[in-house]
This record gives sequence, C-alpha cells and structure tokens, in this order.
Amino acid sequence: MYFTLCIPTMDRYDTFLIAYLIKYVANPLINEIIITDENGNDIQKILESNIEKSKLKLYKNDNRLGPFLNKLRACNLATNEWIALIDSDNFADEEYFNISYKYIKQLINPKYDIISPSFAKPVFDYRHLHNNIITKTSLKSLIDFDDKNRGVNAGLSTLMNTGNYILNNSLITEINLNNEINNIPYSSACDVIYFNTLLFEQFDVKFHILSGLEYEHVVHHGSIYTTTCNKYPQFNNYVYHRFANLYQ
Repeated sequence: MYFTLCIPTMDRYDTFLIAYLIKYVANPLINEIIITDENGNDIQKILESNIEKSKLKLYKNDNRLGPFLNKLRACNLATNEWIALIDSDNFADEEYFNISYKYIKQLINPKYDIISPSFAKPVFDYRHLHNNIITKTSLKSLIDFDDKNRGVNAGLSTLMNTGNYILNNSLITEINLNNEINNIPYSSACDVIYFNTLLFEQFDVKFHILSGLEYEHVVHHGSIYTTTCNKYPQFNNYVYHRFANLYQ
C-alpha cells in the first residue's frame, strides 16, 4: 500500500516546499505527489530545482480555485486508495506515514474513513482526544468529553478545521457539491470544517484520532486562515453552526 500526497499551493516554494519536497520524495510510503498550483509560480521553481521528480505530478490551475476547490482538485487527481492531504506550509514526517500505514492495515473494510493526527505541533494539541473514533452517533458524547477534559489543549472544533490528515479516496469521488456552489467561494478560513461537515452529512464517516500521529503545523501571518478569517464572518458562523447541528 502506498499513499498519494496531495499538496495544494500558491507561492509557498521558497518558504516551505523547497525543504519539504526533498523529504517527501524520499519517503518510501509515498509513491505519488500531486501539487496543484494556483498561479504556477511554485511549479516553475520546482521544475527548475534539483529535486528528484519521478514521484511528482504538477498541475497549474487554469483559474484561481480558492483553498476548498484547490484541495479537492488535488485529491481528485490521486490514483491511490489513501490520500494524505497536507497543506503546503505544514510538514508530516516519515513517522506520520508509518503510524498511519500500520493503523490502516488493521482496519476492516475501510471506505469512509479519515485518519487524523492528535497533535499539530507545536500549537494545536488534541492529545486528550486520541484513540477516539468520531462518528455521527459518537460526536455528541465526544463534544461533551472535550468540553470537560481539554484544559489548555485545543478543542475538537479546532481539530475539525486544521485537517492535514489521511482520507479514503471514496470520500473524494463520492462527495456531492451540487447544493454548495454558492457557499464555496466564502469558505477560505473554514474550508476544512466545512468539508468535514459535508462528509459527516453525506457519509457514515469514521474519523480516527490517532495516538502518536503528529505533524508540524506552522502558524504564520501569511496563512490562508490568518489572511481571510475576518473576510466572511457570517459564513464562518454559518459553517460552525452547521457543524454543531450534527450533534444537537
């Protein structure tokens, strides 16, 4: 079993991808790296670099898609059953993939499954939730557990909007966006919880929060969340209320 690594990007090569891609290419569990670039600048620099390119599949978008659709486009191009969707400014090391691989091999008839980290180092710590599996029926009890036990750790609703997880390709090929066309353009700051909400609404998702599964989550002023969180506050509230309706 191999993973497809999907990296949506725009102008992140010099700051992040120049270091990350070399490590991803060397990862033996990744045999396909799909990069969808909003303006082509990163792709051009990758092509001009000395990075080994046999695993790379590079795509420049014809038009700016925005975070939600750019991620979805990258995932739709994947040929493996399991997709690691990692933001271009974050990094998951080889141990992240080893832990996920061993866990997935133990699953019985996986289809609508998501493998989620329990720690987005160094800021977003969800380790009080590790080894839980979120489903529609368990979501309410886990929300209550989170409220009582998270302490200084980040909450479950924050976990739902950080992503950088591994998901089964069935969730990508079968998701229905016909009723969401008018919403997607406003989803930049909360695209992950929006996507997760759609998955819980449409499928019997099993969202596995794994003990020991960690990655580097870089918080910086140029992140999509930081630059767009105040742009569409009404839509952000709408998405979080829609997620809350899953368990109320």
